[in-house]
Amino acid sequence: MPNEAENLGNRYRIDASRSEFTVQAFSEGMLSFMGHNPTFAVRRYGGEVQFDSGNQSVDSMLLVIETETLTLLDRVKEKDASEIENAMLDDVLETRHFPEIVLVSKDIKMRQIAQATYLAEIVGELSLHGITLRNLIEVEAEISNGDLRARGEFWLRQSDYNIEQYKTLGGSLKVKDAVKISFDIAAQV
Repeated sequence: MPNEAENLGNRYRIDASRSEFTVQAFSEGMLSFMGHNPTFAVRRYGGEVQFDSGNQSVDSMLLVIETETLTLLDRVKEKDASEIENAMLDDVLETRHFPEIVLVSKDIKMRQIAQATYLAEIVGELSLHGITLRNLIEVEAEISNGDLRARGEFWLRQSDYNIEQYKTLGGSLKVKDAVKISFDIAAQV
């Protein structure tokens, strides 16, 4: 971590208004050519990154996502968009029963690769759909003048979190088990 303690505060809070967070699903099955690979934006989330008292390493990280705020980014007919969003929220994520996704980590290793730029390995406990599992997330982070920006992507399997594979048209069109999570998160002191 940087030795420039004057540029760092102990706690960086996520600023969702300056961040992007998406989830992309992929279609498969006999009729997959008819489907598309929907991308959803996460609209409400927050959290923080806490540095140790000497600002030499990351002490902990917390990210909380409100599941009901996922919205379809793809341009499709309004009726189709509504059906896809409802399926995601009601049938896949079951947001009424599982309103949040939470990632907590106290195991973050950072390696400087350039001035103010780091590669981080975050080993965190991801709670999704009532299941909590350890995940490794690799991040490129930039830290300067009280700002932190973290970018990356990772994959997760829905079945690991007891989420049933969404199917339609009698199973001829379904969503693959693996989904891609992409993020560009801004935080500030």
